[in-house]
Amino acid sequence: MAGNIGYEDGHPNINSSGHAKPPLRRQPSYYTPDMEDRMRRRLKFFFMDPIEKLRAKKRIPWKMLLQVVKVILVTIQLCIFGLERGNFVDYVEKNTISLKHLFLKDWEPAYETLPYPPATGTYAVYEISSVFEHIDFVSNQYSKMNHIAIGGYHFWNHNASTIPTVSMCKTNYYSGSYFPNGTFIFNPRLIRTCANVTQVDFGNGTVKFDFKEFLKRKNIRLSLDRLLKIELNFLVHTVRLELDVPHRCPICFLMNVSITFDNSDRNGQMLVFLNPNISEIGCRGSIIGLNETEKKRVQTAFDIFIIIVSTMSSILCLRSIWRAQSLKKETAKFFKNHFRKVLEWYDRLEFLNMWFILIVINDCLTIVGSCFKIKIETRCCKCKNVPNTSQNYDLCAIMLGTGNLLSWIGVLRYLGFFKKYNILILTLKRAAPNVLRFLTCALLMYFGFVFCGWVILGPYHIKFRHLSTTSECLFSLVNGDDMFVTFSALQTSNSFIWFYSRVYLYCFIGIFIYVVLSLFIAVIMDSYETIKHYYENGFPRSELFEFIDECTDPPHSEIYRQELRGWDCSTVFCFCCKNRNPEELEESTRLIG
Repeated sequence: MAGNIGYEDGHPNINSSGHAKPPLRRQPSYYTPDMEDRMRRRLKFFFMDPIEKLRAKKRIPWKMLLQVVKVILVTIQLCIFGLERGNFVDYVEKNTISLKHLFLKDWEPAYETLPYPPATGTYAVYEISSVFEHIDFVSNQYSKMNHIAIGGYHFWNHNASTIPTVSMCKTNYYSGSYFPNGTFIFNPRLIRTCANVTQVDFGNGTVKFDFKEFLKRKNIRLSLDRLLKIELNFLVHTVRLELDVPHRCPICFLMNVSITFDNSDRNGQMLVFLNPNISEIGCRGSIIGLNETEKKRVQTAFDIFIIIVSTMSSILCLRSIWRAQSLKKETAKFFKNHFRKVLEWYDRLEFLNMWFILIVINDCLTIVGSCFKIKIETRCCKCKNVPNTSQNYDLCAIMLGTGNLLSWIGVLRYLGFFKKYNILILTLKRAAPNVLRFLTCALLMYFGFVFCGWVILGPYHIKFRHLSTTSECLFSLVNGDDMFVTFSALQTSNSFIWFYSRVYLYCFIGIFIYVVLSLFIAVIMDSYETIKHYYENGFPRSELFEFIDECTDPPHSEIYRQELRGWDCSTVFCFCCKNRNPEELEESTRLIG
């Protein structure tokens, strides 16, 4: 195995106390030279890469081929799911915008821009009369929603003889008053009052929604001095139809729309929010001539095939991990009995292949994600007993996306068999401990700047308004993003704050861009030079690999096929080891026994 580094930088024959390690000396034992050579060849074969094992045993490296095929399959699966999820998210977002245009008075497209940089102010009301006007607007729009909405919105469980109503709940303090002399008294206990907003009959043939008159007739007092928030709730049913796409069945949604008038800050600005709360429900209708198509069955079969491939991949890797640990125990016992040596911890770690653990993790994520994908895709009018929620999209995306990421990272293992790529991988491996130690020191300074910037600049700068956005802003500055905007977006007439912000930002940029990043690069470059030196002058060898290096049999030697042919795997799942010639391995079995 090329480039094994499992211990400190010093020469492997020098221990931690600075004294020379004694060389491996054979002690009196029942091991014959032939048994020792067999153990050496077993270890050498174990640490071969798949190409060398192919030369040694003349067998196809099924595990490597399976990983390559799996990466291709899961990537295709992820692309298919990504397109489906993108369409679904786009559908939800556009419905949310439609509801805001339909139920929020004076809503404009300017409010639909990205939160940064803000193109317009916050959607809010500032006068008492505006509160009543907005609530009346919501009630009127909902009562005639069936006739004015383009998006196919319908009332839920609605009786044709009655007009559906909007549910109103207000939350306020139990009591409270302001007095002309500037004093006040409040009881902080919260009171929540709910009622269904109905039309008001004025007696002259006029029937309309008038929230102010409605409260008066219901004997509900609305005191803006004590009011914290008003919530309007109503149900909207809609069906997503894509009948031009053969494999798509109708999807039914129930939107528990909530409109909140938030006065909790009591700063003269009552914020207005609309939350659609979309949930998927079973469709109770039917589509004439719609049946499960061949394309849908192929898609489900493809997902099941990926589950099978991922399961086989996990079994192969778990089998390899188990075999490696068994060989580690045999090797440790061999060193103890034959050399009177304890196998060092870094040599023991050589038997734990972290790539296999990574593959098992991504296989598990892919299997779970594929199950969720099948569950989402098999929704259909006739599949009423299959529970489905829109949240499955997010969970499925996390599983498939993370699994695919780890799958592609796992491909790096096979690039490591080539010298030009292996030197980069070994550089990252060697630099990781030093980078983590250096990163710990850098994070201490970073968090200091984060808390300082948040508490001082937060009230005056949009990027420092919250602790999370402060951290995101500073991290962007490290990468050279939006520097001028960060300097210029400060809004204050306080000269001290203005000068302090300049000193703060200049210090942060100077320390982290010119010092910290340069030191990071220096740490990695030092590891790169060390690895290059090892490639030119030889890697340090531990006692384990010194023992293995005594084997002079090349990978293409016939002796590997003669001695190791007893160890083979079944052609079904490659899980059970079958000994085709047990008598030939009797001495090897006694080797550790």
